[in-house]
Order: sequence, then structure tokens, then C-alpha cells
Amino acid sequence: MKTKDKILIEALSLFSVSGFSGVSVRDIAKAVGIRESAIYKHYKNKQQLFDTIVEVSAGRIDSLQEELISKFNHNVNTKEVFPISIIQEIYCNIFLFYLTDDILSKFRRMMTIEHLKNHELNRKFKDMFIEKTLSYQSEVFRKLINEGKVNGTNPDIMAIHFYSPIFMLFFRYDSEDDKIDEALNLIKKHIQEFFRLYLKEELLWEENWKNQ
Repeated sequence: MKTKDKILIEALSLFSVSGFSGVSVRDIAKAVGIRESAIYKHYKNKQQLFDTIVEVSAGRIDSLQEELISKFNHNVNTKEVFPISIIQEIYCNIFLFYLTDDILSKFRRMMTIEHLKNHELNRKFKDMFIEKTLSYQSEVFRKLINEGKVNGTNPDIMAIHFYSPIFMLFFRYDSEDDKIDEALNLIKKHIQEFFRLYLKEELLWEENWKNQ
């Protein structure tokens, strides 16, 4: 691994525990195993290092969101039976990735510490972890409403109903690796119950409920 990348990873690990103000450049250099002066060959200062972490992690999240949108739209639009089991699989994989991916899990913890201290980070935190997801899901539910597939009338409220429990479970099961299966089971049950409430009766085919 290149020294520049190792600096980034070690800084993220430290920021995710102690926050930006609780970590010095000396701490980062010690974690990497280099002299403090070597940090400045790659990053102008600690702030630039922090900003780079935010930029890189945001890019990973955007890629993840785009993949989710593509899979969700493909399956909802092409499957004859409404694909509840596939939607469960997609969201379980996303949940698992957020929870266990070393970079994203630490980034989420870092942002949880920092977003209340900084107005700009607070905006980015909400945008990355809440607003973009809700916006995308609102569009999905608006389309399903227009196609007559669901009983809801307000796609924005449906998006909140759908995403809020999943968002809460991120924090409930954060750092509890021994309970991941429990978390995934709750997500599956939540998605199943959500569509049991909202999906049109004629789309509630038996195949959707086998082994649930």
C-alpha cells in the first residue's frame, strides 16, 4: 500500500474514535510508522487530510447509491411478480456493506462525531446518509403509485416509512458483529411488512411470502 493511502486509512481510524480535534498529526504519523514531517509530503495539513477522507468516502457512497438504484429499478420494472425477496437481498447487502466495510463503517462513525460541530459537515452528513436516499426512494414510490402498484398516496412519507427503520438499525447494530444475522433478519421482516401494507393485493402473490 502506498504511504499516502496508508496515511489516509490510519487517520480515518483515529478520527472515527477520537474525532478531528482529538487527533494530532503526530498521532497519525505514529500510527503509520513514519516521521511527522513525512505527512506533509502528501497532505498540506490535517484539515486537507480530513477533507480528502470526506471526498473519497463520499465517492464510495455515491457509487453504492448508483448501484442500488440500478438494481432496484431493474428488478421492479422487469419482474412479473413484485420482487420483494430481491429487494430484501439488495438492502441486506447494502446494510452489510455499510456496517462491515472498514472504510465506510469508520467514516460513518467519524461523521457522527463531527457533524454536530461543523455546519458544512452537518449538511454533508444529512445529504449522504439521509437526503439522497430519501429522494431516490421517493421517486421509486412515486412511480409505483402512478403505475397503480401500491396503495400509498404520498411518496415522500412512504420513503420515510421505508428508510427510517433501516437507518435506525445501522446505529443499533453498529460494532455488534455477533448480531449481524439478527439485524439482517429484522431488515427482511421490515421490508416484507412494508410491502404487505402498501402493495396492491393482486401483487401479493404467494411466491413473495414463501420462507418469510
